[in-house]
Amino acid sequence: MTITDSIKASLLALSISAANICSAEHYSESLEIPGSEWRIESQCSTVAKATQCTISVNDGNTEEKVLDYPAPPASASYEANIFLLTFGCGTACSATYAYKLGGHLGGPFPLVEATDNEREVVMSLGAKSVLFYRMFDNSDEPLHEITPDLNDANLLDVVDDSSLEDHIFRLSYRTENGLEELQYEAPQ
Repeated sequence: MTITDSIKASLLALSISAANICSAEHYSESLEIPGSEWRIESQCSTVAKATQCTISVNDGNTEEKVLDYPAPPASASYEANIFLLTFGCGTACSATYAYKLGGHLGGPFPLVEATDNEREVVMSLGAKSVLFYRMFDNSDEPLHEITPDLNDANLLDVVDDSSLEDHIFRLSYRTENGLEELQYEAPQ
């Protein structure tokens, strides 16, 4: 390859890159959080079929970047000074992030069923067990895990109801013996 060929190849690569940049699609979405002055803003761009969104929280006075993600969140909530942002990732799949102003980000947590924002604990469902995580712990290890006897059934298929009351997580599920319930109190 000669220097001229090298320059031609570089110019071709540069023109392709410029074409991709010029053909980038930009869009934004805003998700209002009910009962709150906060909203979630997503600034997204798609280049060469890959989408990247900058997700931020905004109340009209304060705006903070939370994270970059391939799509805007599907849902959001705000309680006890914690934002929960849930993103879809396919059938029976979700990723939830917890965020506190000042840059404290936790997650992703899969299939979050309930949260105790005051004690900063999430209850996450797996195929065979219920996992509890601290929202802002840097460890990927669960705080606690409960594996009910399901006789080879998938937990996601047998969950009946879940709740949180007085920092106690409850999950009811169906077995051959009828409805059963597990409980876990979120530690302080």
